[in-house]
Amino acid sequence: MIYLALFLVVITGGFIAYYIRDLKKDYLNFLLSFSGAYLLSIIIFHILPDVYEYSDKKIIGVFILSGILFQLFLEVFSHGAEHGHQHAFGNKTPWIVLLSLSIHAFTEGLPIHTGEHINQSYFYGILIHKLPISIILTSLMITSGYSLKKILLILMFFASMTPLAAYLGGYLQIIQQYSVFINAFVAGVLTHVGTTILFENDHSHQFKIKKFVVIILAMLLAYSA
Repeated sequence: MIYLALFLVVITGGFIAYYIRDLKKDYLNFLLSFSGAYLLSIIIFHILPDVYEYSDKKIIGVFILSGILFQLFLEVFSHGAEHGHQHAFGNKTPWIVLLSLSIHAFTEGLPIHTGEHINQSYFYGILIHKLPISIILTSLMITSGYSLKKILLILMFFASMTPLAAYLGGYLQIIQQYSVFINAFVAGVLTHVGTTILFENDHSHQFKIKKFVVIILAMLLAYSA
């Protein structure tokens, strides 16, 4: 069921972007802010305490920093689409952008399984994170003049990455064996994404106040998760 949910949230975002062309940018920015704050809070409240409990703190720190650097490297090719940057693709499919986004999507799916159990708070954080990203990705493809068939094919490929990683994380012994280090690495990746979303420059004082309220709400929800 979780695999289907991870897949469908991306497809849902695509349909929202395709059928609601006049979706206000402020609404999307609020959704991004909420998802970034919620995901960052889940990392701080749940993932980091767990990984620091089970291994050498400096080694864990190395993996977290490696995740941050890895995400910085991916953004050389994705141009920051993971945290809301929008740049039209042009007529040709930018396979390097889609590949980097897909690698990011695969990476963030690995910690969803914790042994035989589902990390539910993290799972919900990823669901919330993926909705605005899929809306942005679809909007970029629409702006670039992609056909509906091409948009659906790309979305389905992108949508399959996170559930595939979640499945492998639950069943491959090697991923379970090194889950502490993998989770620390992914925590670094998502810490960079979350903080970037939160510290993006805003265009008005009023928007900043509303964004602050949205961020506080997301943090409170993550704390209670």
